[in-house]
This record gives sequence, C-alpha cells and structure tokens, in this order.
Amino acid sequence: MDKKKTELLFAGFNQDNQCFSVGTNYGFRIYNTEPFKMNFERLLEGEIAMVIMLYRTNILALVGSDNNMNHKRSKLIIWDDHQKKPLSELKFNQNIMNVKLRKDKIVVVCRDKIYVFNLSNFKNIDIIETGDNSHGIVGISYEQDQTLLAYPDKERGKVRIKNYEKSSVFYINAHENNIAYIALSYNGSLLATASEQGTLIRIFNTENGNLLQEVRRGKDKADIKYICFEPNYRFLAASSNKGTIHIWSLAKILKSLNKIDDNDKSLIENKKSGLKWLPNFLGGEFFSSEWSFAQVRITVNRSICCFGEDNTIIVVSTDGKYYKAQIDIEKGGECKIIKEEQLI
Repeated sequence: MDKKKTELLFAGFNQDNQCFSVGTNYGFRIYNTEPFKMNFERLLEGEIAMVIMLYRTNILALVGSDNNMNHKRSKLIIWDDHQKKPLSELKFNQNIMNVKLRKDKIVVVCRDKIYVFNLSNFKNIDIIETGDNSHGIVGISYEQDQTLLAYPDKERGKVRIKNYEKSSVFYINAHENNIAYIALSYNGSLLATASEQGTLIRIFNTENGNLLQEVRRGKDKADIKYICFEPNYRFLAASSNKGTIHIWSLAKILKSLNKIDDNDKSLIENKKSGLKWLPNFLGGEFFSSEWSFAQVRITVNRSICCFGEDNTIIVVSTDGKYYKAQIDIEKGGECKIIKEEQLI
C-alpha cells in the first residue's frame, strides 16, 4: 500500500443512529456516535464509495468507486465482517447511487430504477422505474411490521409512497420543483421533503398524504444535503450547502396528532417574522413562515446529522470532522459546539 493521504469518500449513520460508517480510499471505518470513538477499521484493496451498516450487526453493504478495479460502482457487496468475506455480490447495469438496509430487505437505487431484494436469500422482489434519479433520492421505514418506500415520481414535484404490506402505492404533490431530498421517520408515519429550490421543507402524514407542517430554511436557493427526525419526532434537522444545520420544532405536528396537549409548553415554538400580519400579495406568506429555532454553524458545505442524547445534535462533515452541539430548547439560537473530533 502506498503512503498517500487517507481520504473520506462517504459517511452515513446506521438505522438507529447509534453508529456511523465512513468509506475511504483504503477501506472503511466504523465509529460509535455517543460516546464518540472508532470501533474498528478494515483495510481493503481500492476505494469504498459507500458502506451501509445493518444496525450493529456484522452485515454491511459495500459499494466501490469508479477508481476501484475490483469493486466497480455498479456492484454491491454484502459483506460479513465476522468472516471477513462477501456473502453475496449483486451486479447492475448502472452505477449504484444509494443503498438502504432493513433487517429483511435491501434497497438499491440506480439512476432510473430502484431494486428491492430479500436480505435472507438476496432474491429480487421488486423493480421500480423512477425516471432520472441521479442523486439516489429514497426514503425507507425501519420498523419491522411495516415497510414503506418513498421515492420521486416521474412527474416533477411528486413523491410516490409504496406500502409493501398493503400492496398499495399513492403519490403526494409535495413541491412545484423537482424533489431534492426525502426522509421518512423511523416508523414511516412522517415524510419530510425538500425541492431543488431548498427554501422550504414540508412534512406529510404518510397514511393520508396530508400536509402537517411547512418550515422554512431561508429565502435563497440552497442544496439540501440531509434531513433527519429526532427519535421522538419533537424536532427536525436539515443540512445544506450553505454550511448551517437548521433545527425546527415539530410541536405543531405533535399537537395535531394529539401527542401533546395544546397547552403543553415543553416544546419551543419555531421563529416567525414580526411582519407575518402582511397580506400574501405583499409577502405575508413569506413572513408568516416557520423559521428554525436553532442552528449549528460549520464551515463545510456538506454534512450529515442526527439527534443525540440530552438535547444535542451530532454532525459529521465531509472534511472528516465530528461535532456535537448543545441545543438550547428554551431559548434556541446558535447551538454551542461542545465536542469536535477529527475522523481522518
């Protein structure tokens, strides 16, 4: 092996955010989210463009890069880390853009198709045509009693939701512009979407498609890179190429679903402009938007995030850094970074 610098090529949390994985030009590493530590590293031949964990098990999904002669971007390796060898190799006619793992299924996103396999025997059980999906946009639920898959429809701004237990498919008119990011809550009950405009995020009920809440990231166009729900659905966070992670309260949704009382003051309200009284034709619709109540500011324009313990948020950035920031749920505002570590 030569002595060239180790580079971070991929970062992703596992299904319950307890760990995260990074792909490098020498293999992959697995880290514990809280408390932060590197659990182990595997040195392999060639670059690893994706490494997807299956909770804390020994099963991982590996995707190489176009620079990897042994493992091209069009081949998925299901890796058994106990045996240190592949269990299966799945080959595709196109490059793999995204991979999701459940305890029972493998979801592989290519440019214009989504493939679903049984994890137990690697049998293909579904092929979905999506149109151009070069960013690998997809969302999946993880609770075992229900499998929901959310993906961009061929028609601009629409999201399709497929329920495998009910054998049903319906669509949501989410945005006027093309879909840029999709996130499902862990149990699949909530869907968050962003368009290529990147100014608004909308949260829908996946049972009936109703819009539950709309929050605003900003007024300028941005590329939404990541969206995540807090485990108890109190908050939503999103990162973009602007370098700021925004955090919104979902108190409005919890109240509408009777999860908290209307008079419950335990959740902070999102910020609103003092000019929200203006009529819509004078910009009242913009000023009445729900703005993030808290923010984490970093200098990198691409990151992933999840919610940690004791009202904290964890951020992993593409420059190879780990951040832990404290959320002030009473006052909001800029979150204080309480831990910063170098990954690579």
